[in-house]
Amino acid sequence: MAITSITIISTTMSSTSSSSCSSDSIMEDNIQRADKFIHKWKIDSHSTFVSIFHKNNTTEATLFLNSVSTLQRAMHFLSSNDKKSSNLSIAQRSMQIAMKRLEKEFHQILLDYIHNRQHFLSISNLRLIAETMIRCGYAKECISVYKITRKSTIDEALYHLGIQQYKHSHIKKMITAPDLQNHAKIWLNAFQIAIKTVFREEKFLCDHVFSSYPAIRNLCFTNSTKEGALNLFTFPDLICKRLKSDTLLVKMDLYNSISDFWPEIDSLFSHKSISSVKLQAESCLHKLGDSVRTFLTELDEQMRGKMKKSIANNLVPA
Repeated sequence: MAITSITIISTTMSSTSSSSCSSDSIMEDNIQRADKFIHKWKIDSHSTFVSIFHKNNTTEATLFLNSVSTLQRAMHFLSSNDKKSSNLSIAQRSMQIAMKRLEKEFHQILLDYIHNRQHFLSISNLRLIAETMIRCGYAKECISVYKITRKSTIDEALYHLGIQQYKHSHIKKMITAPDLQNHAKIWLNAFQIAIKTVFREEKFLCDHVFSSYPAIRNLCFTNSTKEGALNLFTFPDLICKRLKSDTLLVKMDLYNSISDFWPEIDSLFSHKSISSVKLQAESCLHKLGDSVRTFLTELDEQMRGKMKKSIANNLVPA
């Protein structure tokens, strides 16, 4: 019985050892194949960049992402079981090369997005890249690329709409009513397009690219739009401080426009990370309303005063 038991145990240990060696060999082969394929697409600063996510390269893109997944699984296993393995070092170096490639791909597709008619394909590729980078621990790099690329796009769009970095000195220079009304007309048009198109499309893009990661989705939308959106409401805020009568119609137009678009403003800027935009818009709305009401009240009082004076003068005996 003892000999039989020893034989069984020995056989089992031998089988386990053989199985372990086989698994290690398979893992090593997988790492080497993934490493070789990723090096094939290593970014070369001396060569023209060709995207692996181009419509004619869909197979290459799939193989590349599969290779990254292979490396990730291998790194996870080796980090827990064999930290000194040379295969772990190979996988880590290869992963860094892969992430550099995906950063470049992400940046390029974002740049092309505005001119690309196949938005669905672009968004699909962006989502694949983002999810891969985040899953592999490169969320910070992904967020950084998105912010740098999209913020400049948003800022440029607002600039072309006529939105300036308004200051109080700019408003003071608008001496005549027509000058002020002209600037207000530009702002009103820009405001409507910004809310209906620029910010809404950016929200759509963030929602779809980072659909699996709500926190990152909100952060990226905030990073790309917050500064531009806050600056957008600087103009009506400064107009509120101008007390001249020539601002009445302008203030009424600004109030009505912001009020009409309030549901969109509330929807776009409801998250706490970007709620300061909503608060500024709300502040502008209150200030504009108060300013108009104050002016009309004062005007009414002046009219009443004049009427009383006129009546009193008429009652004085000749």
